[in-house]
Amino acid sequence: MVRIRSLRVIREFDPWSSPLCTCPHKFTLNPYTGCGHHCIYCYARSYIRNFDNPRPKVGLIVNVLRDISKLPKNALISMSESSDPYTPPEHELMLTRRVLKLIAEAGFKLLIVTKSDLVVRDADILERYGKSAVAITITTLDDVKAKLIEPKAPPPSQRLRAVQELSRRGIPVTVRVDPIIPGINDSEEELRELIKRVADVGAVQITTSTYKARADSLSKLIKVFPQAANLLKKLYLMEGERRSGYIYMPKELRLRYLLLVKKIAESYGMAFSTCREGFRFLNTPGIYCDGSTYAFMRA
Repeated sequence: MVRIRSLRVIREFDPWSSPLCTCPHKFTLNPYTGCGHHCIYCYARSYIRNFDNPRPKVGLIVNVLRDISKLPKNALISMSESSDPYTPPEHELMLTRRVLKLIAEAGFKLLIVTKSDLVVRDADILERYGKSAVAITITTLDDVKAKLIEPKAPPPSQRLRAVQELSRRGIPVTVRVDPIIPGINDSEEELRELIKRVADVGAVQITTSTYKARADSLSKLIKVFPQAANLLKKLYLMEGERRSGYIYMPKELRLRYLLLVKKIAESYGMAFSTCREGFRFLNTPGIYCDGSTYAFMRA
């Protein structure tokens, strides 16, 4: 595969050369550097300076126009892999909306990955455009718990309404139950209710993964959820395995969680996939983990 080395803001997606990634070949675009959701489990904070202070990319629109002229026809562009495209400045700046229009006019396939219900604002573009899909992350239905782990992201109740509205308008929506964190959002009852609710409002796929620890995020989780501290230390610091720069919980436990979510998702007629877990055989055949399958289907 020939790499396009002169791109400025659109990049070829390479998840740190992780052998566990099952994404299709795609490009990624982050209109903003940093994110205002302040999710305490976020991995991007580890390598992006001043991550909690989102700011627009310098020269974004000019550089997007330049980059899309270099991309192969029908390329897949994902927004965004590290900084939510609907992070708080987007309400006023509307840069993501402007970029969506450019991508649509150029005819590329589009995947939007977000925790924000603001994506509904741009449903007119996605509905008219066609070559698009949306992946919305919902880690728990409990708005109080979500406020602790995703302090400034829109509450899950609003994200559910976004899934419903986008689905109603014919825009395919997948839901990321991601990450599953032991002792925090991992109970079978909670996972079952979450998956049932997203199925009821029209989601077509569940993608899930377990929490991958880094020193900074693990310390934040332990501080915010002291009742889970001993369990987290045991599973990650004592029994965990290091893979691709992260600490994974034991393989057997990860598989148990993933099988549970798969069983529930399929019982509601949804496709299922895992993310960076190393259990490719669990994924629904023909389905990409990131949710982009449906952008290809609508092309």
